[in-house]
Amino acid sequence: MKTAEVNENIIGKRCKCIFTGLMVTGVIEETIVTQHSAEVKVRFDEPHQWGNELYECDWAHARLHDEFGSLHHLEIIDDKYLTVKVTFSQSIREINKMFTGDYSNWHTINLKEWIDTYESSRFTQTGEQCAVITSEYNMEHIREWLMKNTPVENIETII
Repeated sequence: MKTAEVNENIIGKRCKCIFTGLMVTGVIEETIVTQHSAEVKVRFDEPHQWGNELYECDWAHARLHDEFGSLHHLEIIDDKYLTVKVTFSQSIREINKMFTGDYSNWHTINLKEWIDTYESSRFTQTGEQCAVITSEYNMEHIREWLMKNTPVENIETII
């Protein structure tokens, strides 16, 4: 990936990247572009061990002026996935109370776990009231469920 391609629209996308010399897969969780570099935080599909430590995520980065860094190994791999940015009228922390308050009904402890239980779907919180959701083929059902059960302010499709 080039530094010019790093923006908020790639949050929630599945990707492959390099970690300790191995190609691994994960989901883009955050992006940062500064005066000198572009960085992408990837949450791995499964934790990877390096030495005595277990890593669940890592940053791929590159300098803006010459593209030097691990970012050039990062590649989006989910072009067939649909992505939406959801803005809620309440904080996600407040919405999560719905799940913990009625666990016997929901069988999950928060909104992320509920969305992630849909096959091929991922929930990535990007702010207090915002999240990015990706799904290969369940987006229609997820949208419907969100509109019916949560205080959605806006759902924007990301291309």
